[in-house]
Amino acid sequence: MKLSTLNNANTNCITYYVGDNFEHVKHLKNCTLICNHNFNPILKGVKLIKTYNPQLFFYRLSHKVCNEYKFTNKNIKIGSNSLIHSSCVIGDDVVIGNNVELGPNTVIFSKSVIGNNTRIGSNVTIGGEGMMWIWNRENKVFLKQLGGVKIGNNCIIGCNSVIVRGSANEFTIINDGVNMSPGCNIGHGVFIGKNSHLANNVAIGGSAYICDDSFLGSSSVVSPQAKILKKIILGANSLANKIINSSGVYVGSPAIKIKEINGKHNGVPVYLKT
Repeated sequence: MKLSTLNNANTNCITYYVGDNFEHVKHLKNCTLICNHNFNPILKGVKLIKTYNPQLFFYRLSHKVCNEYKFTNKNIKIGSNSLIHSSCVIGDDVVIGNNVELGPNTVIFSKSVIGNNTRIGSNVTIGGEGMMWIWNRENKVFLKQLGGVKIGNNCIIGCNSVIVRGSANEFTIINDGVNMSPGCNIGHGVFIGKNSHLANNVAIGGSAYICDDSFLGSSSVVSPQAKILKKIILGANSLANKIINSSGVYVGSPAIKIKEINGKHNGVPVYLKT
């Protein structure tokens, strides 16, 4: 059984959609779509499963997929000159590049890929399962998350950070040159662009998008599905909860732009001060 997020759906997969807009599903072909009873899209090779609650149906279906996150030391690939502390735990089918450092008590779950020259501190969890649920009357039905994590080259992941794996067949993506200070928490399916810097205890909700060269201040929060499309400085303790498409310095909850990125900003990488 091959489950898929709607955006990543391909041949022979099963996905779901809760709306009624044909434009959102027109890319589908040769797969199975779980949808509402009153939705009748005509799509090439697409089988429809109609139900009163497509999301609930999909979440329940995820629990029928075999456990793919095992720690049996199978198919682990580790590049040359990598330093793996003896207390690290590495899942099956993990790929670790060259010159990688993994600190004490770090856990790397299956379907994780770590690029070259990346350094990961102690007590870090890469690819753990996040928490997504839907209410079924008085009970929660959780989504079994079945994706992975991709971390690029030349990254630094600080101690006590957590990067959750993607849902279904999606990846949480940390691009080249990203620096994450200790205590950061990254949700499922998040995209963090190249050379972005996250200060201590930053939290990013599921499916959020952070463009290249962004700076997120200490204890700042990016809400689920929020999008930062232009490089910004997000102030400490600030909340980005929408689409941001203008570069600048943002502060507050919710964050608003207060000025352009000019002059001196303590702790901010030099590349942002131009």
